[in-house]
Amino acid sequence: MSEPSPDVLAALRACRLWRAADDEAVAALARQARVEHATRGRVLAHEGDKPERFGVVVSGRVRVYHLGADGRALTFETVGKGEAVAAVAALAGTRYPATIEASTDATIAWLPREALFELIESRPVLARTIVADLANRVVNLTAVATSLSLDVPARLASYLFQRALAVGDPTPAGLVVDLGMTKTELASALGTVPETLSRALGRLRDEGVLAVRAHDVIVNDVGALARLGSGYSER
Repeated sequence: MSEPSPDVLAALRACRLWRAADDEAVAALARQARVEHATRGRVLAHEGDKPERFGVVVSGRVRVYHLGADGRALTFETVGKGEAVAAVAALAGTRYPATIEASTDATIAWLPREALFELIESRPVLARTIVADLANRVVNLTAVATSLSLDVPARLASYLFQRALAVGDPTPAGLVVDLGMTKTELASALGTVPETLSRALGRLRDEGVLAVRAHDVIVNDVGALARLGSGYSER
């Protein structure tokens, strides 16, 4: 078994799924990894496939989506370096509930599902961290499904509100919020098409809530995003 490359080790070390693991445990996982290099658009796993492995993104981004009967893709999540993909399905032993695709050129370290069970058995203290991370993923996916009951402007406001809390950068011009993906990918993640997303952004811009730039927005009124996107109201 060959020694893992530094970039694979770094990605596994950064993975939140086992963030409390020691270096020896991470190295043992890395030695079991099968590294795959994928070009943009390549399907890594199809919805309905048997999940015998899960992955950690080493570089690039990977999209997890469901293709509806009408041909429209609904993105559940887009994951980047150091993030796990397909872990919930692999551990459950059920079939993949969504398709996994490289949204950019990407490198993925695939691990057998048994590797995580072995990690828990050898270091039981990690079980709480792993369960908490997987539970958080389920909560996030539930939030994606719930958001589909909202209209597109409300879905967009909800997404931007959460992004503002997570990665908003205060500047003299306003709170700069990186979209986290291309506008085409964001439209898919919100269950809509780019044209409708553009109209929703235009509505928020016209109402003075934000200013739109190429890859980010400048939020002028976080409270308005909260009210529109998450039912929050100030009293």
